[in-house]
Amino acid sequence: MQNKQGNYEKTILIISSLLAIGVAVFLILESQGFEEGLILPQASSKNDMNAPATQRVVDATETMKKKYSWLSPVRNEKGVPLNKSVMLVMKGGKLFDLLLPTPMLREPMTNVFLVGDKTKVPPEQELPGIFSPNVGELDADNDGFWNLEEFNAKTDPRDANSMPPFTDKLFLVRRISHDYILKLNPNSDGTTFQIQRLVPTKQSVFKAMNEEFGFDKGGGMRFKILSSRKEMAETKFGPKEIYILKMLDMSTKKEFELKEGTEVNLADYEAELEFRWKKRHVISGVKEGGTFQLPGLGKTFHLLKLEENKAVIAPDAGGKPAKETIEIKQG
Repeated sequence: MQNKQGNYEKTILIISSLLAIGVAVFLILESQGFEEGLILPQASSKNDMNAPATQRVVDATETMKKKYSWLSPVRNEKGVPLNKSVMLVMKGGKLFDLLLPTPMLREPMTNVFLVGDKTKVPPEQELPGIFSPNVGELDADNDGFWNLEEFNAKTDPRDANSMPPFTDKLFLVRRISHDYILKLNPNSDGTTFQIQRLVPTKQSVFKAMNEEFGFDKGGGMRFKILSSRKEMAETKFGPKEIYILKMLDMSTKKEFELKEGTEVNLADYEAELEFRWKKRHVISGVKEGGTFQLPGLGKTFHLLKLEENKAVIAPDAGGKPAKETIEIKQG
């Protein structure tokens, strides 16, 4: 019993000794680390500056070094303060001040036309879409006329009650010719004359002085020989005396001459017109001396004269053409 107790005490003593040795070693190591921790880092020189760490810092520094020149717009030889609002537009690398007359942003339209005349009472409003390249082809007041058309007509593009004449939207598309060709044949005896129609269909008649005649059955009398004379003319067979008839076209009440061997075209013309207001309206079959109406408006006009590339019209005044005439161009 005593023997066991003695062994137990020896074991405890050995463990205690090992623990004491471990604690001593730990304290020694800690004391050495504490001394090293007390060593202060050496301070670097104030002039020892490292380069910026990123390229962004370099770029920002270079930007800050640049010098910028701020120029005021000049009006009436005076600079406008930079703290005031100015309507400036950049177009094609060029600066436009829309409150100045020149340079013009959308020639031929003036700047004041685009932004509105602020001196009027009430002040005019700015046109919608003035920064659009096709602002001239826009219709700000929806009256059927483009802004450019109203500018040229000196009407108000902001007011639907102010617009150019409706005939500005009327154009001659083409003149249609219905040929009617006559010819006086040489085999005439001075009493009766052979008159031939070549177009639209070939017909031939022998008629005396002052006699009325036509070529179509049931078509009525259209022509009348008023007088005749003879004169020398150069022909393919040499100089020759030929007849010349003075004729009356009773359908048009116009006189004309019919020379022996020479064709005369008494063409009947009609106009094809187009009214381009809000949408396209074709007006066809209008003959010289006839009338027509502008679609959707009920306004009647007389076609006074029809040429190949233009027409002359007049408003209706109680069933007759008014004195005012309007030239319609081909387009």
